[in-house]
Amino acid sequence: MKNTFTENIIAGSSSLILHIFLMGLFVIGMDFQSSPQPIAQPAQVEIVQATMMDEKNVLQEMVRQQAAEDKKRNDEQARQDLVQQRLDDTKKELARKELEYEDQQERAKIEQQQRETKAKEEQEKIAKLEEDRKQEEIKQEQAVTERKIAEEKKQQAEKDRKIAEEKKKQAETERKQEEALKQKAEQERKDAEKKKEQAEAKAEADKKAKAEAEKKAKAEAEQKAKAEAEKKAKAEAEQKAKIEADKKAKAEAERKAEIAEADRLLQNSLASEEQERESNRIAGVINQNIAMIQQRVKRNWLRPSTSSAGLQSTLRVSLLPGGDVKQVVVVKSSGNAIFDRSAESAVYRAAPWPQPADPKAAAALRDFQFIFKPE
Repeated sequence: MKNTFTENIIAGSSSLILHIFLMGLFVIGMDFQSSPQPIAQPAQVEIVQATMMDEKNVLQEMVRQQAAEDKKRNDEQARQDLVQQRLDDTKKELARKELEYEDQQERAKIEQQQRETKAKEEQEKIAKLEEDRKQEEIKQEQAVTERKIAEEKKQQAEKDRKIAEEKKKQAETERKQEEALKQKAEQERKDAEKKKEQAEAKAEADKKAKAEAEKKAKAEAEQKAKAEAEKKAKAEAEQKAKIEADKKAKAEAERKAEIAEADRLLQNSLASEEQERESNRIAGVINQNIAMIQQRVKRNWLRPSTSSAGLQSTLRVSLLPGGDVKQVVVVKSSGNAIFDRSAESAVYRAAPWPQPADPKAAAALRDFQFIFKPE
């Protein structure tokens, strides 16, 4: 464009010079015509003719030069148009290749994202399978532990029952020994009384043999002494019988108390064992449902953009009878309020919760706590 402008200026200047030249010739011609004519006419005619011929040649030369310049200008314009066309074609080809390159880059980016997404899904699937395996191992370990605890409690209950039976047998043996001792004491008392009576009879006979005379004098005293002795022996026998009866009643009461205590301990042990088994069973159902709830909350959790790894919140969840969420409260915050709100939202999105068939476990799951830790 700059060369064309310069050529236009040059062409315009040449045209202007040509016109000035023609005007100059015209003026000169006018001067020649207006100047005094020489006397010799033939010479003036030749000058005019020569001038006209020169002027005609100059005009022809100027027309030829102008035509050459126009042709040169047109050729240059055609060359520049061809260069411009090639430049435009080159720009279009570059633009097309740039679009193709950008399209290839975009397709490569999309394919990379798809590969990353697929790899992430595979990793999540593997992580989930690993988590399920760990949970299953934990459940198996818990089941083994519970079975061992139940077996130990059963053995302890059997041991307590045997101890109670031993105590019961020992009490029965002691009771029989006590009764045997009582019977022996009673027999010894009777033998003593019989010996005493025989001794008294012998003494009385001896007294009658020695002094028949003193018998009458001492009869009243002896009778009185005998009555007192009999009275005293009877009182002693009654006192001894009472003591023996009290001992027997006390021993019987102690035996019955020991038997009752052994039965009570046995019943308490059996009741405690049954209650603990029931508590462990309900706790197992609750833990299983809470683990399932944690998985469902993770699946319904949307990670906030400001969330960092390793965050966890302790949530308290209240449920309605149908399994819908009544209320979610953050018991222990993660320190990130947006993360806590996202955890609450995940709990609501995961509802309604499936309710266990066990009414006790279902009642316990109406209000419970769990730790939400997505990672």
